[in-house]
Amino acid sequence: MISSKTYISLTKFAIVGGLSFGLDFFVYYTTSQFFPTFLAKSLGIIFATGFNYLLNKWWTWGQKDKNNQRLVKYIALYTISGLLNVISNEIFLATLPNAELLLSLNGASFVSSKPFFAFKADKFFAMIFATIVGMIINFIGQKLWVFKEK
Repeated sequence: MISSKTYISLTKFAIVGGLSFGLDFFVYYTTSQFFPTFLAKSLGIIFATGFNYLLNKWWTWGQKDKNNQRLVKYIALYTISGLLNVISNEIFLATLPNAELLLSLNGASFVSSKPFFAFKADKFFAMIFATIVGMIINFIGQKLWVFKEK
């Protein structure tokens, strides 16, 4: 059974993680149209990591100090989890079927037969699974190492 303090931290961590995921996904999906997926995913992680550090430091873990050692630990943790995130994303992309969700309107004379929306489902699910890998590593690393109470 987890303590109420850990439960609250986990809830805040999940909220911050959800917001960070949204930022990561937006950057990744947008930049993957122009760059290779590993580079797009790396950019998404970099942006989301900075955002995540600030929110988790102040809100989730309640750390107000300006401890540079904590930032160094955070960067080390996120370097490891980020690399595992990128690698697992590539593995999931290679193993998931190349699926695309297409939406179109039919029956109206003014509507083209071409889809008006296309969504790469394999990219989305690969990112979800890779994010889960990173999230587990990040929560444990932050709780037990980076933001551990003295």
